[in-house]
Amino acid sequence: MDRTSRILQDLYDSEINFTIATFWNGGFQINLGLGDEVNGFDAEGEADNIVDAVEWLRVEAIEKYPESVFAKTHRR
Repeated sequence: MDRTSRILQDLYDSEINFTIATFWNGGFQINLGLGDEVNGFDAEGEADNIVDAVEWLRVEAIEKYPESVFAKTHRR
């Protein structure tokens, strides 16, 4: 499994919710955390490509959930 896939799988396994949405030529919209479109998310961002979107998720998940298994696994 490549690094990008590993990050997404580990977020899922750690029960950290996220979404990545795209619209042609509009970049990637990213949401992280316990929330939904009505009530909001713990973090929201944008990226120009999927690698940057997944890296944004990694960084934000570590910041928002520092005691999670995910954060302990993916800190640099």
